[in-house]
Amino acid sequence: MKRLIAGTLISAITIFSAVATAETTTMFTGGMDPQAPQNAQTALCTLNQGKTMAQYERLSNKYIAWSKKQGVETTVVRSMPFITHGNPDNRSKTEFVEHLVSDHETSGRSWDLWLSTPEGQKLNSEWQSIAQCDVKMATLNTQWADVDALNKDDTRFAMWNWCTRKDGVSVDSLRSKHASIAASYPEGVGNIGWFTYIPVLGGANAPGTFANIIVFPDMAGLMEHKQWMAEGGWKARHDYYNYVDCQGDYVNAEEVVHRPGE
Repeated sequence: MKRLIAGTLISAITIFSAVATAETTTMFTGGMDPQAPQNAQTALCTLNQGKTMAQYERLSNKYIAWSKKQGVETTVVRSMPFITHGNPDNRSKTEFVEHLVSDHETSGRSWDLWLSTPEGQKLNSEWQSIAQCDVKMATLNTQWADVDALNKDDTRFAMWNWCTRKDGVSVDSLRSKHASIAASYPEGVGNIGWFTYIPVLGGANAPGTFANIIVFPDMAGLMEHKQWMAEGGWKARHDYYNYVDCQGDYVNAEEVVHRPGE
């Protein structure tokens, strides 16, 4: 996983308003509206010398208990590299990534409590003793989702592709293109979600100004998508590339560590 988070133009946020959901009246776990932009706090982490994932997971459980107590629960998703762009000459030092997804208000209150309360500061010190994590902020928008499936699936695969709008392509035309893609595949193609991820804070080193994230429930779904691509879906991809320049797909294995209210 190479530089998962990166820089962006603030104006790019307007490109990616939510387009379609398989269940438009269904909310994501925790009362998150699929049609509303979400805040994604992303931490790119590497364990400190001598520390283990078991220690990090124990800390994560403490954070979750703290967030419940303070009323600032978030959806916590842990991501591990699976099929990457890395090779022996160019491997990322990031061992895992955590996404804390919530509305913006919850994220703000959580950080204020984390920084101002004795318990929050104690957890913060323990966090820094276990891992070096570079924190970024991004806006996450739903382009298409099977909300019920996403709410139930705790282990899945996410295919990322970092992109940048081509010169001469307007914001409105790219928004329309995203809408037409979502409308063309109302049941998805092996996937259960499509999101756009737009870095807004701490992202100066990205491979693009936004990322398309396609979520699959399992490898069978991912291979269904690849079969569709091989049998003609590549034409739709080729057409999309008239609008954007992209880095190419890579895949992370994801685990939903916590959902608000659970």
